[in-house]
Amino acid sequence: MAFDGVILMVVGMLTVYVFLMLMIMMISILSNMYRTHALNEEKSLLDEVEAKRRKKKEKDMKKAAVTMGTAGDAARMTAVITAAVHAHASRQA
Repeated sequence: MAFDGVILMVVGMLTVYVFLMLMIMMISILSNMYRTHALNEEKSLLDEVEAKRRKKKEKDMKKAAVTMGTAGDAARMTAVITAAVHAHASRQA
């Protein structure tokens, strides 16, 4: 009776061992088969991310250029107003 239990245990362990070895072999084979596809997919994803980053940077640069233009216009307007006030004050005196 105990011997039958040992036999059953060994058969079960061998079955699991064989199954795991087959699974490891299949994973290795599939990994080698799809390696180039995975590398191409990764490259295309990285290119998309880089394009988005570049587009965002260009958008930020345009926004900064508009902001700088507005700041320059504000400084110019301040100078014009100051000159006008000075001219008006000199006429009044």
